[in-house]
Amino acid sequence: MSHRRMGWARLTVLGTILGAIALASCRDPRTSDGTPPPATPVAPASPDVPISRQPVTCNTTNYFAEVLWENNQPLMSFLQKPNLNNLSRAPGVTVTSNPDGSTTYGYKGEAIFYARVFPDGTCFVQSLTSSGQLLVEESGRIAEFTPAPPPPAPTPAPPVTVAPEEPNQDNLSMTCNGTVQDRVDFTAFYTREAGFSRVEFRPRTSTNVLTSSLSYVGKNAAGETIWKGNVAQMADTTLVHLSPFPAKRGDQVSVSYDGQWGRATCQ
Repeated sequence: MSHRRMGWARLTVLGTILGAIALASCRDPRTSDGTPPPATPVAPASPDVPISRQPVTCNTTNYFAEVLWENNQPLMSFLQKPNLNNLSRAPGVTVTSNPDGSTTYGYKGEAIFYARVFPDGTCFVQSLTSSGQLLVEESGRIAEFTPAPPPPAPTPAPPVTVAPEEPNQDNLSMTCNGTVQDRVDFTAFYTREAGFSRVEFRPRTSTNVLTSSLSYVGKNAAGETIWKGNVAQMADTTLVHLSPFPAKRGDQVSVSYDGQWGRATCQ
């Protein structure tokens, strides 16, 4: 009987020692005895535990971890100070609510990154190799996250006053008045339908009005349209619209009569 009682006593002592060892291994990673935090997050809490979708920033002496939410999905950044960016707004982040009220954010790629935040404002970060070897571990505090202010509401611009244009550009008609070598006054006529259809010449030494019908012959190297005609099958006439764009008020034309040139502005 004495040997049996001694056996039970030894088993009781051994059970007490093993229980103490198990309790020590679950110690909070923030304790001062140097016990490292777990390299993987604890098991997720029940689905009833709400997960905060507020931005989270863990700031330590040498590292900076941040979790932002976009379209209801967490994105994680992990920075080694001052500016070595190990991870930048990476998707596929796991979020674990722990029984002690803390939350663990994790990302697994070529390396593994964790940020765990506690209700008292403390936090710690971890970085591991893909095989689970611990590379980085530091404790810090949750930094205040101040979202960027919304852009100011646009100030309505005052109405711009624009000089009225021809109501119907397809019905635009213009006249272009000029002089050839101070000897002959001329008027070129333009309609949107027919283009530069004719030119009237008025020699200053006569009261006669000489009319030349014009025909479109093509464009020059500058893309300007060229129109040609003659007066009574005697004097050749040419008109060049001095713009590669459709005619409009304010454009200029160059007109020749019997080999001499003049210029006019269309109105």
